[in-house]
Amino acid sequence: MTGYGAASQAWDAPLHEGARGRVRVDVEARSVNGRFLEIKLRQPFGGALDPKLRAVVERYVGRGRVDVSIHVRRDAKADAEDDPLLGLGLDEAKVASVVAAAARTYRIAAEAGLEVQAPTSLELLRFCSSVKSGPSDDRPSAPDFLEDLVGRAMAELAGFRAREGEALLATLVALAAELADCAERLTQLLPPEADRIQDRVAARLAELTARSGSADLDPGRIAQEVAVVLARGDVAEELARVASHLDQLAGALDAPASAGQGKTLDFVTQELHREFTTMGSKVTSHEGSRIVIEGKAIIERIREQVQNVE
Repeated sequence: MTGYGAASQAWDAPLHEGARGRVRVDVEARSVNGRFLEIKLRQPFGGALDPKLRAVVERYVGRGRVDVSIHVRRDAKADAEDDPLLGLGLDEAKVASVVAAAARTYRIAAEAGLEVQAPTSLELLRFCSSVKSGPSDDRPSAPDFLEDLVGRAMAELAGFRAREGEALLATLVALAAELADCAERLTQLLPPEADRIQDRVAARLAELTARSGSADLDPGRIAQEVAVVLARGDVAEELARVASHLDQLAGALDAPASAGQGKTLDFVTQELHREFTTMGSKVTSHEGSRIVIEGKAIIERIREQVQNVE
């Protein structure tokens, strides 16, 4: 079942050489339907954390594909308020090293009789920005609250799935009612179908008798032929099983939520499809065939929906 959850928390994170910086840890969790549980983690703190984070995810979902993405973003505005260098993503210690190196270079050049123009502060900042360390140097270690933050995102995802589940339940109940109506209309069609078959068989036998010049038709013979055709096209047994399967479907929908209900609903849907397919091969009237086709279309819609049930 699809779902989405997100959580975010600010953190005064340890960076480099004892420095600290304002960062924000963002967690996004998304889920889609699947037969088995498949967890995809994207996080910048190394694979050692994966088992703990997977355990958090498994507390909230039991099936489907779940993508969890964790991002750490520097809060440049907050850094700029505390330290302008941090706001530019620069380490004060490294800037000091660059300034000291520039001063030493200036002295060495002067001792050698070379004229060297002292760099401006803006030029020093540009130079520091061009040679600053990569993101891995300022990446903070995993915060202590990371598992709780992932749990908050997963709780929101679980709530999203619960709301979708309520809507799905209403849809399945409505579809089950439509299918029950199809079965009821087929049941009401059985007596007229018997009369129609009897008239059709009698007319056919009368036509054959007239062609052959035989004696008048034997009512007992007509009754035998009608009985054979009716037995071949009898769908009462299939309708009884459909009623039983619909009761099982209603029971599964009314039961408290639990793991494995999706498989139960899927199995019942398969059985309903089998019975309607059998009735489609037996029913001979146009109205009966139309009802069977309508019922199979409803079953297909139910099958699509139960794939989203865990």
